[in-house]
Amino acid sequence: MLVNQCMAGMLGYTREEMFGKSLFSFVDKDEIDSARRAIERRKKGIKEQYDRKLLKKDGTTIHTILTTVPIFDTYSVRFIDKKGDIRWIEVNAVKIVWEGRAATLNFATDITKRKRAEQELQQSFERLRKTLGGIIRAMALTIEKRDPYTGGHQQRVSNLARAIATEMGLSNEQIEAVRTAATIHDIGKIVIPAEILIRPGRVTDMEFSLIKYHPRAAYEIVKEIDFPWPVAKIILQHHERMDGSGYPQGLKGEDILLEARILGVADVVEAMSSHRPYRPALGVDKALEEIEKNKGKLYDPQVVDACLRLFREKKFKFE
Repeated sequence: MLVNQCMAGMLGYTREEMFGKSLFSFVDKDEIDSARRAIERRKKGIKEQYDRKLLKKDGTTIHTILTTVPIFDTYSVRFIDKKGDIRWIEVNAVKIVWEGRAATLNFATDITKRKRAEQELQQSFERLRKTLGGIIRAMALTIEKRDPYTGGHQQRVSNLARAIATEMGLSNEQIEAVRTAATIHDIGKIVIPAEILIRPGRVTDMEFSLIKYHPRAAYEIVKEIDFPWPVAKIILQHHERMDGSGYPQGLKGEDILLEARILGVADVVEAMSSHRPYRPALGVDKALEEIEKNKGKLYDPQVVDACLRLFREKKFKFE
């Protein structure tokens, strides 16, 4: 192995100190296997290129010349420098023929600062995710403490909504948006007097008008939180219906966010399946009949089909 002075300097050695030693003696032990695999990939590629470059068209052999081709392999490896610290080195390998033999010319760049910055950014992101998750749980717990029926309902709706989104093949970002919005979708009920929420019997028209305000109230509460997804709008629209008969905006069809359409179906199915102070549970079968009967009218057809598959074919159950 020929050692470049700059490469040696990156690791704090002299060229003489590195000369004659295996490359792997300077590699972090946890990286040795992946480094070996990278080298094996290079060797395979070099052999194919070398065989093609070795002979001229007239059949004569090329000797003792340096032939380079475009860079074909880039990878990064954790090295251990002379002080025992980790150094991230990015290697760009080029196929060459050196003195009639297959070889590589390796360009090394110290990317330790970049890697450390990436790690710090990832750690910061994870802390932010945990904080955001804590905020969501605290909001869900707030309404649950005030109204146990609504609290348990939100979690069950979240589980079903996430399952529907997954069944529909949505992206991870959309699935997370649905899950998050569903977990706190009834936070707006905090503005409704508790006696209305937990009282047995039917509510009056005036009381129902107040209940219908809860998506708007939830939107006002949530909109100032800088979620990476349109959580506030999803919550605002989860009582909208495909034919425009929903509330609070009377939106129709594609004007309703897909995530809100998913949340709306999950909300109806869970609510009808569960006990409420004003009526006994109607059961899952009745809930599925409701969304199937009104598929395309009130509820998005694709969302309904995904929900039906979950219960009838994949045996989904509320915990």
